[in-house]
Amino acid sequence: MKKHLLFLTALLATFTLFAQLSTGEMPPSFSLKNADNAPINTITLQQPDVDKLLAEDESEEAMFKPRRFGVILRCDKDFFENATIIETKTDRIYRLAVEVPEAQALVFYSERFRLPKNGKLFLYNDDRSRVLGAFSSFNNHELHTFATEYLEGERIIFEYVEPLDQSEKAELEISEIGYAYRDIPEKSSSEYRSSGSCNVNVNCSEGDDFRKQQRAVARILVKMDAYTMGWCTGTLINNTNYDRTPYLLTAAHCIESVSSSSYYSQFVFYFNYETSGCSTPSQEPSRSHSLTGATVKAYDNTYSDGGSDFCLLLLNDQIPQSYNPFWCGWDNRNQAVTQGVCIHHPSGDVKKISTFNTRLQSISMGASTATHWLVKWEPTTNGYGITEGGSSGSALFNVYGQIIGDLTGGTSACNVAEDDKVDYYGKLSYSWSSNGSSNSRRLKPWLDPANTGISSIGGMDYNSSLPSVAAKEDLASIAPNPAKDILTVTFDNSYSQIALTICDQAARVVRTETIPSNTTSYTLDLQNLKSGVYFITIKADDNISTHKVVIY
Repeated sequence: MKKHLLFLTALLATFTLFAQLSTGEMPPSFSLKNADNAPINTITLQQPDVDKLLAEDESEEAMFKPRRFGVILRCDKDFFENATIIETKTDRIYRLAVEVPEAQALVFYSERFRLPKNGKLFLYNDDRSRVLGAFSSFNNHELHTFATEYLEGERIIFEYVEPLDQSEKAELEISEIGYAYRDIPEKSSSEYRSSGSCNVNVNCSEGDDFRKQQRAVARILVKMDAYTMGWCTGTLINNTNYDRTPYLLTAAHCIESVSSSSYYSQFVFYFNYETSGCSTPSQEPSRSHSLTGATVKAYDNTYSDGGSDFCLLLLNDQIPQSYNPFWCGWDNRNQAVTQGVCIHHPSGDVKKISTFNTRLQSISMGASTATHWLVKWEPTTNGYGITEGGSSGSALFNVYGQIIGDLTGGTSACNVAEDDKVDYYGKLSYSWSSNGSSNSRRLKPWLDPANTGISSIGGMDYNSSLPSVAAKEDLASIAPNPAKDILTVTFDNSYSQIALTICDQAARVVRTETIPSNTTSYTLDLQNLKSGVYFITIKADDNISTHKVVIY
């Protein structure tokens, strides 16, 4: 058994800008005459033994370990002590380069990062094909940590600009440099791909019924310890408050090797990293939708300790509307469904989809009870979707697009026998409340904060216009709640015009009723409504109130 660790674009001339909650500006030196001829100090770090790293990776393919794609090198250089300076009539520009020979890409990590209000930081590679920034005081974190996505190439340039009259000084240390030695697309490649050729791009026809769910899936750049970077996959997940809390479900073993809690603030999350169509492109798709940092809200012991291997992260920042995110629904019932998919980032590659059409098997992985689903993948129109290192933590969806588990690992691969194309997913039903009584070991306190007790909910778009729920100034009382077959609405006064609208959790109107004037009590028949969360809006004369109701 192998362990799969399963972790603002704008074109201006020849430059590509990336978001990561930045301003999208260009470095000021790009427009300065003779700036290219000005000297830039360069810090050179020793190249690691890549052959040794690859040999280690190969020997660990059969173990449940993260998909390592890079290592972290200590730098410990104060930016301002080493940078060269250019002054203009208004600004002071600091520049410093860091290089590591033969790197596919470099990642910047800082353990001392604090920018003042008017300071701006940019990072770019030698040929200026990638530009990150501007980063500002908006990116400051209480732990004073920071991290960026990777920049292709073996040399990156740091550029910081401040007004000449700036009194407040920045703190900026280049603490570490991440060295990527695999899984980074080559510019000269005729076809970008880092995962196995049998995988199916998510925008093929296999993903037609899961277009919303794919918007929830993120590639995660994990800082596992002081030396290792790896890939995982995570999925945005909804909660019964429908409040767009940026919860991301992944696997516990994705964080098992994280040696410091501060490293979570340096995780990088890539949304919408996928092909535009079914075919694999000749160039890497955009990485423009990224965020940095998270905290762990709950996790289970890994499968090796008899747990269901889940981890619930809370992103440090709300997801921008421009990312078009989707929060997936879930089903916490222990039901062995017969159809579904997994959407994931194998080997850190663009988003893929794997399909099953055989009933899930309930199995135990070191525990006395069944904690996992065994899924067998099957060939489809455009390939044979499997999982790889980097897919770990990805969600298993039922046919309704609800999450029912997260990936621990398995034996699936492009080059193994059909009977071996199987994987193991920690049951969401087990992760819900069976790993112990502590809130830090269960999904229920976070995903059902209203304590509704319902067993499944649907997903939610960023733009879902769910009505706000009235509290004290209600026009009527509604009981029982949760309800099963009937619901009684009792009005607090007499009204001449009364209308009632019921919306589902996707803000779709499912029923409207006109109620006779001066009605004091009205009974609603619920038998034709599916189980779930609904919003009942009551308009009485010039008044309005909304109530959230659970139907089971």
